[in-house]
Amino acid sequence: MNRFWSRLCNIGTVALVTLSAPSSPGQQIDLNQLFEDRNLGPVKQVLEAGDYELCVRVGEMARERGLKSIEWRLVHLRALNALGRLEEALEQIDPMLTSFPNDLQLLQWRLMIAQHLGQKPLIAETLQLINHAAKTQPTRDRNADQWVALGQAALAAGADPIKVISNYFQVAQQKDPKAEAPYLAEGWLALEKNDATRAAQVFRDGLKNHGETTSLRHGLAAAFMDSDRAVAMENIVRVLEINPQHEGVLLLRAELHIGAEKFLDAEADIQTVIDINSSSPTAWALRAAVAAITTADASKVNAARAEGLRRWPQNPLVDHTLGRIVSRAYRFAEGASHQRQSLLFDPSYLPAKMQLCHDLLRLGDETEAWQLAAAVREADPYHIQARNLATLEKQIASYSEQRTPHFTLKMPEREWRIYGQRALELLEQAHQTLCQRYQLTLTRPVLVEFFPAQQDFAIRTFGNLGGQGILGACFGSVVTINSPGSLGHGRNNWESTLWHEFCHVVTLTATSNRMPRWLSEGISVYEEAQRDPAWGMKMTSEYRQMILDGETTPVGQLSQAFLNAKSGEHLMFAYFQAGSVVDFLVAQHGHTALLQVMQALKNGTRINDAITSQVQPIEEFESAFAAHFMAQAQAFGNGADWTEPSPEDLNPTDPESLLTYLKQHPTNLSALRRQLSLQLQARDWPTALITADRLITLLPDDTSDSSPVWAKARILKEQNRPQDEIALLRHLATQNSSSLNAYLRLIELETAEPKPSWSHLSEHAHRALALNPFLRTPNEALIRAATQSGGVPQATAAIQRLLALDPPQPSQLHFQLAQLLRQSDPKSARRHLLDALAIAPRFLAAHQLLRELPAPP
Repeated sequence: MNRFWSRLCNIGTVALVTLSAPSSPGQQIDLNQLFEDRNLGPVKQVLEAGDYELCVRVGEMARERGLKSIEWRLVHLRALNALGRLEEALEQIDPMLTSFPNDLQLLQWRLMIAQHLGQKPLIAETLQLINHAAKTQPTRDRNADQWVALGQAALAAGADPIKVISNYFQVAQQKDPKAEAPYLAEGWLALEKNDATRAAQVFRDGLKNHGETTSLRHGLAAAFMDSDRAVAMENIVRVLEINPQHEGVLLLRAELHIGAEKFLDAEADIQTVIDINSSSPTAWALRAAVAAITTADASKVNAARAEGLRRWPQNPLVDHTLGRIVSRAYRFAEGASHQRQSLLFDPSYLPAKMQLCHDLLRLGDETEAWQLAAAVREADPYHIQARNLATLEKQIASYSEQRTPHFTLKMPEREWRIYGQRALELLEQAHQTLCQRYQLTLTRPVLVEFFPAQQDFAIRTFGNLGGQGILGACFGSVVTINSPGSLGHGRNNWESTLWHEFCHVVTLTATSNRMPRWLSEGISVYEEAQRDPAWGMKMTSEYRQMILDGETTPVGQLSQAFLNAKSGEHLMFAYFQAGSVVDFLVAQHGHTALLQVMQALKNGTRINDAITSQVQPIEEFESAFAAHFMAQAQAFGNGADWTEPSPEDLNPTDPESLLTYLKQHPTNLSALRRQLSLQLQARDWPTALITADRLITLLPDDTSDSSPVWAKARILKEQNRPQDEIALLRHLATQNSSSLNAYLRLIELETAEPKPSWSHLSEHAHRALALNPFLRTPNEALIRAATQSGGVPQATAAIQRLLALDPPQPSQLHFQLAQLLRQSDPKSARRHLLDALAIAPRFLAAHQLLRELPAPP
């Protein structure tokens, strides 16, 4: 009894019940004062803080004393539920219903527990009791909690979720805007239907109107799990500060840990839940998922799964949760198998149908996936994902589809005419190069889909809107790509992205999808540079500073750098570091060592153990790489002074201070950049050129967008020195794959040359089209280069691409095609001449060429 009173005093009950713990065994406590209704608030605080055992004891005492207040009984039920003692809670409810035969909240608890135990007869019986109870009470007399109870019963009976929200949950909110239950009910229903935006707003409204509770914060954390992990974690932390034993948020955090490959932390959260509620089906499902991801020991997976099914052997939640988490680790075939098992337990279980749909889309089985999405839509018109997939299905059905033994390529017909053939050629090159390098034979064609609308890409890739800034994704045998015609065109190299994503196909398949995020991304970054040095990521001033500032992540924890990146720049640094780790591993230990690490991963070895067994102890490898990475950073601009001058040293209002400072610090980058900027503003080209050259000497490897090379190119242009400008831009073109302005300028300069280099002109046109295949200028350059060098097929293809771009003078292009094809394909030449004359009937040269062609048979 001492602990009981101590705990109540700690949360402030002593202020309400003027009692103290007994000082001797014989001292008596007046319990009547404890069970006054005014003390319900402090006892609910104990429940909110997670002391469930104490609240169970309070509830037992209340029952023993025959208290009639339903609120004390509900506290008891909530505590039993939190401890997973559902059968005991169910035993308590029926006697309560004798005293409160039509209490909708008690009946709601009975219904919920029956659902969690899978007791279908009890569910049906309880729904009848709720229906009867609803008829005994006038509508106007129902409070908010009773409206919520009726809404939950309506959902269990199969009512339309949209109608339940408007006819029950929102009515409850209007009845009592400060009640918590209506916001929880609507918010979680919205989440169940994948409407996270609505859910977040509802939970926020609840926090605003009702006030802070762990339940509302739990809902808000769940609403941001897929869109903003930082916000989700912030809400998780706030809940756990109040209640360290909150099952819901502990399991959410465990999921985040699994996604970040922090499996020990995930296990700790799972164990905390199991210690509280040993029969939690979700906790055991997550434990099974961790075992599936981290080991090749099926017995551990099966044992945890069996524990999750112990209470209800056909609980569809267990396999659904297990499969959902395994699928997040790119093990889609395994995930789909678990969803099918879930549907065997309950064919109407929509979460499993929807997840199976996504798994099948990622496995390339679109036909069955669309059927599942349609079934979900029919059963639940509110389901956002299912509705989005209906739109996506129509879009993909209109796409052009091209098949080869190795690939199925889908994209809009117009885009196929512009860059489809190039995409297919590049994929075949990647297949030959990478499959040979990683000793892999792919047994099925890879599905590759290009999406011109970012929202279609997001729905196909993630199942939801979002994903801005992501260029492509790979799911093993399926690759999705944001079209180069989308909003990012001209800034990102779609060819290097395609090579990068196909490399994921190879490495994920080679390891049976058992590889950490950092290694998968690192190999793809590394292989981009092997294919074309211009595609590779390079050291920059920003990366150098991040390394020197200690922002490098230890190799053994590198996946966390992707999942917990503080900014877009930090995410790109994670890619750079991962690629550098792979490059270092291959350079120091050979490509065979990399293959051995991948084989160990396939066999179920964790990455750090795989590096230890196949390369060297992970601590030694980490240390060696860290020293190598630091040396790279220090070598970048090692002759430069990187110190940032103080305002006292460089007075922006005193031009002389800059000259004085540079005399004392001639290699200071900040001062030289400031000087160059002033010289460019003054259009002082000769002195600006000297300063630009000094900066290039200090940073010879810097070809980033802010490098002095660009300034020098501008200066050479202003000085009308085309030969020097060409030489500089050609060097830049070999180092930077996203320099569209450089490529276009090279095309302009080389086209104007008295004796153009057709090979260079063709190269730079192709590089420009790898950034934006919808530009006319590079295609026109290719036509000229190919025509002059005898490349009729290349010229023909370029003209056909231009025709697909709706050019201003299509008749001239049809005429050019006819000229190129007159000898090899007179039939096609005649067709193009007729097309030219249909557009321009008075095109005399076309009439003349038509007369010269042989008559059709």
